Amino acid sequence: MRGGLVIAAAALAAGACSPVVAPDQLALCREVLPALHDPGTLIRESRHGPAPAGSGVRIDYLAERPGLPRTAHFATCRFEGRDPRGRPDLADLSTERGPFPGARFVILKRWWLDQAPTTPRSAGKAR
Repeated sequence: MRGGLVIAAAALAAGACSPVVAPDQLALCREVLPALHDPGTLIRESRHGPAPAGSGVRIDYLAERPGLPRTAHFATCRFEGRDPRGRPDLADLSTERGPFPGARFVILKRWWLDQAPTTPRSAGKAR
């Protein structure tokens, strides 16, 4: 009995050390956040975790424009496979406003993410 408890505790500890979201997916989803707001908006991530029911990540964050109060937002990024650059391929994006519209999603992927430098523009900085 005691041996079983030790094994169970070790398994829980090992699981707690492993990431709950893929780091490359999290980085790419963070790269999307500034594109969802006006230039000069400060993005501050409050938490992140796995996307509900699927491969991806959800990021909760605060956005603040100069002279305006902070507003709470979230983005859920879902992925399928890899893009030609070897990064996770963003397949779907949803925010608190609902699914990101088709044409805007294509523009986001083609002109925002495809033009992104190899190091992220990063959350927490104004765009």
